[in-house]
Amino acid sequence: MTKPHVVVRLLGETSVRLWGLDLAEWQRRSWTKVGAAKVGTQDGRLLTGMEWVLSPALQRTLLATPGAALLVEDGSGSGQRLAALHLPDEVEADRFAGLVGQTIADPETLRAAGLTPGNVNDFADPYDKALRKREAPYALSLQETPPHKVERVLFKGSYKGVTDLVTKYAWPIPAFHATRLAARLHLSPNMVTTASLGFVCLAFWFFWIGAWLPGILAAWSMTFLDTVDGKLARTTMTYSRWGNIYDHGIDLIHPPFWYWAIFHGLMQAPGGPSDGLLFMSLGAILVGYVLNRLEEGFFMRYFGFHIHVWRPIDSRARVITARRNPNMLIFMLAVLVGQPGWGFVAIAVWTILCLVFHGVRLFQALAQPDKPVVWMES
Repeated sequence: MTKPHVVVRLLGETSVRLWGLDLAEWQRRSWTKVGAAKVGTQDGRLLTGMEWVLSPALQRTLLATPGAALLVEDGSGSGQRLAALHLPDEVEADRFAGLVGQTIADPETLRAAGLTPGNVNDFADPYDKALRKREAPYALSLQETPPHKVERVLFKGSYKGVTDLVTKYAWPIPAFHATRLAARLHLSPNMVTTASLGFVCLAFWFFWIGAWLPGILAAWSMTFLDTVDGKLARTTMTYSRWGNIYDHGIDLIHPPFWYWAIFHGLMQAPGGPSDGLLFMSLGAILVGYVLNRLEEGFFMRYFGFHIHVWRPIDSRARVITARRNPNMLIFMLAVLVGQPGWGFVAIAVWTILCLVFHGVRLFQALAQPDKPVVWMES
């Protein structure tokens, strides 16, 4: 838990910008988001160089640990540089401010002052619960690492570790460049989310009239922007409770409308599966969608973490489970071979199989003698 009312003091100056922001402003947002009461260049008990970009887990630990002295290997290999220092209340700040950013040949000098020197691994847990992944903590100096490489690390850090195959494998490279562009244009994440909502409506209309290829293009555009808005929010520290509700609300609500629209378009088209089979497929998809979400919600509420991170098999299943992106991939492939109706039936079958799989996993978790834990934490 973060120690309350910790003020962060940024030392040094630089003209470097990150994600379209002056570095001092980026640092202010970054430290404020992880719990700092105030960030400035004058007073503060947590001292850090303006040049240092730290992983959020590392920032939180430093805020919560008076006496912590973060040492990072110097790029030249000559020793360890002091990147950050959380001074206890009884220690005079000006006595140590000059040491931040300097090479510390002997950490014992810090211990003699009642401080606790350590590296990034001493002060941060590699498991990120919010993003469902393990990631090595980092402390990067902008004097030693070019800004574009720091931005790549920050972007990678904003990505969920357990997600679907399209988001995981297709979007990272183009989404990085789109996020950089959006940041430099000073677009807000909610603007990007609103654009994605426009593509939700456009895809619905194309599916409704049976215009499959334009509908698929609009759908993939929406899913791409759905990736960009979250990454933009995390890299520019502009995420908010309302933004989270807006983004995830759209994600939760729109897929059934797309399935309904696809069903309507298929009913107007000649050939393919019978009307009765299409109707049963729609029912299976919609009921399965709701029940899958209920399974996940129950697991989360009962055990305190997502079902997809219980065991490695659950994380692998999340890559292809019957969510929007894998389902759209199935439908796109069916359209490309001229069988959209059978693609819709395939989505229904896959939805039922995934529902059964996650249901079995839920009952297995409930039957465990000990409370299940996240495999990445064990």
